[in-house]
Amino acid sequence: MSVVQVDRLAISYAAGRRSVPVVRGVSFAIEAGRTLGLVGESGSGKSTVARTLLAHLRTGSTIEHGTVHVDGQDVFALSPSGRRALRGGTASVVAQNAGQALTPSMRVGEQIREALRAHGEPDGPERVLELVRLVRLPAPETIVRRYPHQLSGGQQQRVAIAMAVAARPRVLVLDEPTTALDVVTQAAVLDLIADLGRELGMAVLLVSHDLGVVSAMADEIAVMRDGEVVEHAATAALFAAPQHEYTRALLAAVPDGRRPGATSPVPARRASGGTAVPMGRGTDHVPEDATIPGTVTSRSTGTVPPVPLVRPVVTAHDLVIRYGRGLPAAVDGVSFTIAPRETLAVVGESGSGKSTLATALAGLVPTESGTFAFDDGTVSGDLREPIAGRSPELRRAVQLVFQNADTSLNPRRTVGAAIARPLRLFTGSSSRERVGELLTRVGLGPEFAERLPAQLSGGQRQRVGIARALAAEPRLVIADEITTALDVQVQAGILALLADLQRSRGLSCLFISHDLAVVRGVADRVAVMTGGRIVEIGPTERVFGGPNHPYTTTLLAATLEPGSTELPDVGDGVPRWRHADGWTDRGDGHLTRNWEDA
Repeated sequence: MSVVQVDRLAISYAAGRRSVPVVRGVSFAIEAGRTLGLVGESGSGKSTVARTLLAHLRTGSTIEHGTVHVDGQDVFALSPSGRRALRGGTASVVAQNAGQALTPSMRVGEQIREALRAHGEPDGPERVLELVRLVRLPAPETIVRRYPHQLSGGQQQRVAIAMAVAARPRVLVLDEPTTALDVVTQAAVLDLIADLGRELGMAVLLVSHDLGVVSAMADEIAVMRDGEVVEHAATAALFAAPQHEYTRALLAAVPDGRRPGATSPVPARRASGGTAVPMGRGTDHVPEDATIPGTVTSRSTGTVPPVPLVRPVVTAHDLVIRYGRGLPAAVDGVSFTIAPRETLAVVGESGSGKSTLATALAGLVPTESGTFAFDDGTVSGDLREPIAGRSPELRRAVQLVFQNADTSLNPRRTVGAAIARPLRLFTGSSSRERVGELLTRVGLGPEFAERLPAQLSGGQRQRVGIARALAAEPRLVIADEITTALDVQVQAGILALLADLQRSRGLSCLFISHDLAVVRGVADRVAVMTGGRIVEIGPTERVFGGPNHPYTTTLLAATLEPGSTELPDVGDGVPRWRHADGWTDRGDGHLTRNWEDA
């Protein structure tokens, strides 16, 4: 028997006096213990359909026709008390944005306890800790006393998953559940969800743009476009022989982490000695009289390896950042450089310090010690200064695209107003034409200027965030997980846009991501972080080709490729190594921090 049955569902939104159809005649069924993957572009109606399983519709939405049955009940015929019992009891959801799903004023342990209590489940401290351990959160006894803002995005997502499975529901709706997770944690969480699905006999609806995740988790896949299901097939059959042209286009847009990314020729720049040094993929960039990163010592010779000399736009040396006195350093002794037109990617697990590094570069968190400077030949400044203390030129030169577009946009301001403000601040002109031009450059259009953030999909909001950053015409863009909310086709367009800006304007980029396939396609160099430290740095293909630090090896092994039907085995996630002094030079600027067996 099907636990979920959706028949000919059609939904429309009110837009002024018009009615805009967003779901058109969608039908599917999910049996107990089975998983259906729902994929498609941003705005295709995936999340709208998924939320109907919990009898949820956005304000202004209307069901034109069709029915949704969960566990034999017509969800939209339930009484208010019946809907409360449905939500979290019979059916639970793990939202795309865990940061908004959690209450900011409550400790996370109390929020898990509240989810248990609401459905009559035992809510003692041991049961809360059991759920925290179930989703592999570190230091359970400590983390339950923290507030959501004290957790990384991935840790917030795992708290949301713990709350969703607390009452052991029959239906689990996963709306982009792994967008904030690094590949190791993602593999562990997906393995957990798969085990729970089998153990509890849950019917699972997985909404995702990550085709690697969907291929490993789903028994069947439904592909949506413009509110319609254009193809529905068993997972293996769909990846082996997609029938619809849109499905083929989706698969063609997926970056392949097993292949090197395309290399774009980048002009050379003269070093101080007068020698032309190529800039781009395969070159390690460091400033004169600096050794990057930290103290780099070859294990075989015990000497400092030779490095090329190129003047970077960003120089960080022994950078330390912590959020409070007595707390461990979130960033601990980190050194790196970013050259003109270069993309430095930073990868690592949730809580490794990647986003802390990005927000410090943007001036949003203070640094404790170390050197941190910007100099592109026309604008220079101390990046240790908070944003309020930086010159207008430096603020304009360094722009951040936030990971979470939902919370970075003012819900009461239109899209046009959000983009016009930095245009007016940094360029003195905020015309409708200029706003429309920026919206068009990020794959939207001038008509989006009149909309509010709530009227956009997650991917559309992310593109608005990118347009807002580009309004300042920056020299350095900090891209903090900017592709996590985007479908693969839009992702490809945004990455192509950044590459074009680098070529045409000499734009540099600090690119933070957990998607190693994307990183391999766009980055010149890669820095791997764990526990607040860089453990490996070097040209992209050298890092992907190895030999690697053991943590990097774990990251690469955990990557899910589209078409793979097996989840990678990441074990218990406990490192079997510990840091040792010094670094090993592996050639061509590829450096790994020394380690020893734990």
